Amino acid sequence: MRLTYPLLLNAKPQDKPYKIRDRDSMYLRVSVSGSKVWKFDYRLDGKDCSYTLGRFPDLSIADARQLRNAAANLVASGVHPKAHEKHLQQQNVAHYKNTLWPVCEEWLNDNRANWTAYYHGQATRFLARYVKDSQLGAMPIRDVTVAHLYDLIQSIAKRKTISGDERKAEGAPHIAIRLRQHLDAVFRRAIISGRVDSNPVAALKPSDVVTLPPTRHNRALEADELKHVLAAFWVTGTPLTRLAMRLLLLTSVRTVELRGATWREFDLETAIWALPGERMKMARPHVVPLSTQAIEVLGKVKEITRPKTSGDYLFPNARDKSRPMAATTINAALVRAGFNNERLFRAHGARGTFSTWAHERGFVPLAIERQLAHVEKNRVSRAYNKAEFLSERQKMMQDWGDYLESLRD
Repeated sequence: MRLTYPLLLNAKPQDKPYKIRDRDSMYLRVSVSGSKVWKFDYRLDGKDCSYTLGRFPDLSIADARQLRNAAANLVASGVHPKAHEKHLQQQNVAHYKNTLWPVCEEWLNDNRANWTAYYHGQATRFLARYVKDSQLGAMPIRDVTVAHLYDLIQSIAKRKTISGDERKAEGAPHIAIRLRQHLDAVFRRAIISGRVDSNPVAALKPSDVVTLPPTRHNRALEADELKHVLAAFWVTGTPLTRLAMRLLLLTSVRTVELRGATWREFDLETAIWALPGERMKMARPHVVPLSTQAIEVLGKVKEITRPKTSGDYLFPNARDKSRPMAATTINAALVRAGFNNERLFRAHGARGTFSTWAHERGFVPLAIERQLAHVEKNRVSRAYNKAEFLSERQKMMQDWGDYLESLRD
């Protein structure tokens, strides 16, 4: 019987499975449920065997015959087709595990517990953007050369066009340096696991591939300058961005700590913001006393965002509420307000301004350091710091809030 597509398509299930035979020991098996599978029967090592070629109609008659011929050649060579298929799968898996991106994934997974969620997310984004989504990601790690890595790092440091999910069509030397550090660790892991014999990143000193721009430090602001910043916080950006800038100044936290804040961290009755260790730079829980001014800002934030659960972000991303505010939002608003070049002021500068003010007001230095979530290297200081100077810091943050409010009046 000559097999045709309509004949096989219209074959109906029966009380028992049955075969529609082709030639050369190949047939279509129709099950009781109606599924149709191409099979090839052969004899090897003194045993009758059957090999599944694929499903119909996904696998056409012509393609099934080609697979049958390839299987018959393996049998003629004394190889079971299924064993050969499994061997190829194992080779593919082994090849994939020895390419650059899977080694990056292993390194990221191994360090997840040792890093903050922010740092792990940042490392994952950088490696995914520049390694996984590039030709290097699928290249056997043993074949990656110094030249490959030099070209990659240079392309980031000196780029002039946007590609992928990059935000700016300009060089990003600091990202290039950070990626070099990540890849250096990835290749050291590959050496330990026996997948490479040497580390090509070691041949690339940062100064060989990247020229970093001069560092521009945020200086502490004098009262008159701080007045200008506060004035900008009332008119620059969206209403939510303005509130974020004000809360950042009132609490002296890092920008990443503010952006990732969720409502469950706040107890407005006791005026305490409790940040979990996994969100902190030094991986230690941190408590921030909230001034009446900070409580007022939080109330206005809640009116705008109308959170539905305690896990909602205070400052959700404008495009995706499941993510926090973008890392560049606050600094971009400051740039638009004119705080650039000679008038340079960035979000992180709020911490230095607060620290200078607190020291000038005579607050206990260790209390100031604890408020800034700085971990002392001196063991005696660290032990003495267990009480966290909470009452001292509550007064300090309220005085700071009152001082900022006085500058607006």
